[in-house]
Amino acid sequence: MAEDDARIAKLRHLLARLKSGKHVQNREMRKALGDSAYDGFESAWREQLDLRKQLKDKPNEIRDYEKTLKRAIFLENKAKGARAKGAKAIAKLVQAAETAFERLSEKLDEIIGADATLSGWFDREVRSDASNAPDLSSIDAPRVVTAKSGGGIASGIRSKRDTKIAIIEHELERIENPVSDDELGKIARARLAKLAQRQS
Repeated sequence: MAEDDARIAKLRHLLARLKSGKHVQNREMRKALGDSAYDGFESAWREQLDLRKQLKDKPNEIRDYEKTLKRAIFLENKAKGARAKGAKAIAKLVQAAETAFERLSEKLDEIIGADATLSGWFDREVRSDASNAPDLSSIDAPRVVTAKSGGGIASGIRSKRDTKIAIIEHELERIENPVSDDELGKIARARLAKLAQRQS
């Protein structure tokens, strides 16, 4: 018990340092986490690096979509700016923005229609039918998961600091709320049953 308390205190200290923006060296992580949990961190970080590599290799269709989205957002912002200034040509600008978002929607339908696997590049479901068609605006248009704007958050990319934080939080949870062997067996059987259901 005292050993767990000391380990929890170390982990909490490292967690606080990371959350405050300070650097925690890998050797400190290994010492506090132990070999097994540290191996989990290294594995999670390798997955993050692999994800970054995969996301750099965007298909041309996705690049074209991003260009079209950028243009539509530009026109929408131009129309909003004109509206705020009380400009006379507002109707033309609004129409140009709406047309750009219509083209964007058509392009999205073409992309997914030609290759449904490309839907994984977007931050939300992109199946377009009457019940699920995105609204024609910069807020509702699907973003590519690698986008630097707030819409790209679904990409799952974490910084090394965030990966360290997640591993420490997971290890603290595991220590503070241990699961009995019986419970682990039940969890494993439930997961295997789900997997068997998916495969059949």
